[in-house]
Amino acid sequence: MDNHVDEIMELIGEQTTETKIVGIHGMGGVGKTTLATIIYNKLLVDFTNCCFLSNFKDTKIEILQNQLISGILKETCLPIRHRAEGITEIKKRLSFRKVILLLDDVVQKAQLDALVGMGKCWFGKGSKVIITTRNKEVLKDVELKYELTEMDFDHSLQLFSKHAFREDHPPAEYVPLSEKAVKICGHLPLALEIIGSFLARNDKKFWETTLEKLETIPDENVEEKLKISIEALLPRAKEIFLDVCCFFIGYDVRIVSHMWESCGFSPDYYLGVLQRTSLIKITERNRLWMHDLLRDLGRDFVCQNGNFKPEKQSRVWDHEQANDVLIAKGKKKVEAIRLKFDHQFQDFIEKEESETLSNLRFLQVDCVDLDENNVQHFPSTNWFQRNLLILPKLRFLSWHEFPLFFQLTAFFLMKLVILDLSRSEITNDWEGWNHLKMAKNLKVLNLTECRNLRRTPDFSAHENLVQLILRGCKELVQVDRSIGKLKHLVLLNLEDCEKLRTLPDEMEELEALIELLVDWTSITKIPEWKGMKKLETLSAVACKSLSICNFAGCLTSLLNLRLEDTEITELPFGNFGSLVELDLTRSNIKDLPNSIEKMKNLRVLRMSYTRLEKLPSALGMLEKLEEIDASGCGNLCGEIPSEIGRLSFLRILRLTSTGISNIPKLPKSMTNLDLKYNPHMRCPDLSNLLNLRVLELDLRSRSLFLGAPTLNWIGGLRKLESLLLCCDRLATLPSDLNLLSKLRKLVLIVDKLECLPMLPQNLSYFRIQGHRLMEKSIDVSYLEKLSELHVSYCKQLTEIQGLGGNLKRLHLDHLPSLVELPNLTNLKKLRVLLISGCPKLVEVRGQLESLKELHLMYCESLEKLPDPLSFKYIEKLDIYGCCELKEIQGLEDSENLSFLRLGDLPLLEKLPNLTNSKELKQLSLVLCPRLVEIQGRLESLKLLHIDCCRSLGKLSDPSSFKKLILLEIDECEKFEETLESDEYSDLRNVRRDIN
Repeated sequence: MDNHVDEIMELIGEQTTETKIVGIHGMGGVGKTTLATIIYNKLLVDFTNCCFLSNFKDTKIEILQNQLISGILKETCLPIRHRAEGITEIKKRLSFRKVILLLDDVVQKAQLDALVGMGKCWFGKGSKVIITTRNKEVLKDVELKYELTEMDFDHSLQLFSKHAFREDHPPAEYVPLSEKAVKICGHLPLALEIIGSFLARNDKKFWETTLEKLETIPDENVEEKLKISIEALLPRAKEIFLDVCCFFIGYDVRIVSHMWESCGFSPDYYLGVLQRTSLIKITERNRLWMHDLLRDLGRDFVCQNGNFKPEKQSRVWDHEQANDVLIAKGKKKVEAIRLKFDHQFQDFIEKEESETLSNLRFLQVDCVDLDENNVQHFPSTNWFQRNLLILPKLRFLSWHEFPLFFQLTAFFLMKLVILDLSRSEITNDWEGWNHLKMAKNLKVLNLTECRNLRRTPDFSAHENLVQLILRGCKELVQVDRSIGKLKHLVLLNLEDCEKLRTLPDEMEELEALIELLVDWTSITKIPEWKGMKKLETLSAVACKSLSICNFAGCLTSLLNLRLEDTEITELPFGNFGSLVELDLTRSNIKDLPNSIEKMKNLRVLRMSYTRLEKLPSALGMLEKLEEIDASGCGNLCGEIPSEIGRLSFLRILRLTSTGISNIPKLPKSMTNLDLKYNPHMRCPDLSNLLNLRVLELDLRSRSLFLGAPTLNWIGGLRKLESLLLCCDRLATLPSDLNLLSKLRKLVLIVDKLECLPMLPQNLSYFRIQGHRLMEKSIDVSYLEKLSELHVSYCKQLTEIQGLGGNLKRLHLDHLPSLVELPNLTNLKKLRVLLISGCPKLVEVRGQLESLKELHLMYCESLEKLPDPLSFKYIEKLDIYGCCELKEIQGLEDSENLSFLRLGDLPLLEKLPNLTNSKELKQLSLVLCPRLVEIQGRLESLKLLHIDCCRSLGKLSDPSSFKKLILLEIDECEKFEETLESDEYSDLRNVRRDIN
């Protein structure tokens, strides 16, 4: 898998500022999701906005759009009703955000069009989108495609052994059988994992019998081979497996388990069985997941057992088939169904006998858009009070956007354990609360985004409640005091209840509570809850009024405490001996007390952008600490305590933008070290950090008396993958820098460097800024994997040689001596070319067939642009301050051009005809005094900016500017006169003066 990861990381550009979309395609079971997830996690560290979307086959596009917006903004959003509405919201709310997005197992191209905007990505600059699909046609508009094929034999045997024996290699006596199994599995990761897990812990006879059976199945029929593991499941494990296949991929296992427990399926045990056999996975966030091949196999099993008649099946997940069930006879076998709340459902509840669907335990009702006439057509309140739709075995009712005119009395709730009424219009006066009191066994009540709810109901009748979810109830101002009676409550989620200011004192009685989430509320204090002896997680992120916390009741149980962006000024007293993660980011904390030494289990300590003035030596007592982040603590001064060197598990240390002066010897366990923008810091000795993978070291100092630092140890850090080095006192670099064979990214901001040494050959990203670099020529021909090159402020540099065919982005900035560039025709992959501040450069030669962006600024001698064919696929063209440039050729055929800025071009007299630029949205013309006319039909243009173009007098076709929403004009006298004519009347309506 490592080779695939490296190849895709090279494609997508780990550190590039360019927006990249990569599509991974291949047959089912080949490992696309695993590969994409590794890439996603590697890139994740550089992004604050992220989202992972899956289950495309069963999820409406509007729901996926909502999940995308909510996931990135980390807040609840209003429901999206239509695809077009979702597209508008994504563009409006996410277009300026740099995001990383993983879309797993996309089924249709239309799904990409509605989420990403294929052809023109909607997200901010530098965004990364990773797509997996079985169907290559889905990736029609994706330029970067990667086909994943089956594994080689050695890696296949290793993966099989990990699942069959929990080791990298099979025991000697099992080698022949293992090699036979790998051959039968066809080197497909999913099959290797499932079959390996199935054979694990069994004797040789079982292996031989199983493999003989599998050998009779044709190689291409992977699904049949996987069935052997499903067919061997015990009945209760199979029930859970089939439920997940049909309904619960992506669900929180902690919620669904209550239904299985109520049905006697023993989920605690059998979920473990399903995990050990690799049939399901439970993610870090407690979400149920399985491979789409297994999902389809499970669904096929349900269909076959029902003779392919929906009313005979145990589970019906398709809306259309569910409609057939409602009108069919004899449907007592149906245990779980997903249907639409439409007129067919109305007919069913009006006409059917009460015993129909008598074995139903899960009911999901998806609302459709109902106009006023439809609503009037539904039965009256009195009808529901007379007629019960008795579902005596119903355990789980999921009905989002539950309509007020439908009465909950239509359901028999005695056995109900899970009720999900998310995004419903219910209020605290809703009549259904009284009927709900009969649900004595209710374990989960989910009222997410019930935006009309101002007060919670009385919970006295629900003493068995385990989870209460009120996330996004924007109008909620009061939690009923009866909450104290919920002695079994484990989770209380009040996130984003932004009007909630106080929590009832009775919450002290929640003796079973494990997780309390109050993020983005308006609470002012967390009182002393002595009764919460089991609380493990307390999250109060962005509670901007929260200034008082007291955790006396949960000192010995609390594992995770998040007080980010609060008004907390000091840590509450107590030893917090159980705490694992403490996040004080952007709080008002000023110091960490020495009592912090009692946090013996602490692994993560984050306190960035606080008023912290010093780190206590007591940190050295936290022997399990793995991560410290004190970035942006401007008041943090002096030396970092030497005791930090005792932390043998410390991996990550971030100290950027502080006033620290000295870094002590750090533990050799370090993998990530960030020491940027610390102007008083002396050069540390990091020679012992042999496990370091990422190093960002800024040695620029305000002191005038410090000599050049010694960096001879850098060449010994052989595991480095990314290095940023900034220093204004360094004349030479270590000669063994080229020995860093794993280095992929290198940034050198070294203003006094005189000579550039040989660089590591595996670099994919290289940036150098060196004012005093004495070399007149740089040759990068030996950097064959280089995909991004930035060279700036090298005053003596006259030429750059050896630009390779893998280069995708080239930036040349402030190179006053650069006279000539080589012919760039061989740069077949170059997408972005930026040249700025190169006053002696006369021409840019070559045909750049993949060019998407060209930026040329302040190249005063530039007379000639690249070959006109270079502009065929151009999307953004920006030319400014190139005083000798007389013409621009090639734009006549630039169909993808969306942005064009031309400025300070005194010799430019003519623009090419832009009629074919159907995507052009912005056109800016500044200081082009000889330009007379704008040619072409600009039907897609939205913004036109014209400034100091005194000769410009006309548009060749003013009637074509139908989509123009803003016209800005200044100091263009001729055009001002033209604008007064009748044919320009529409343009006058969108005109706005610049000043």
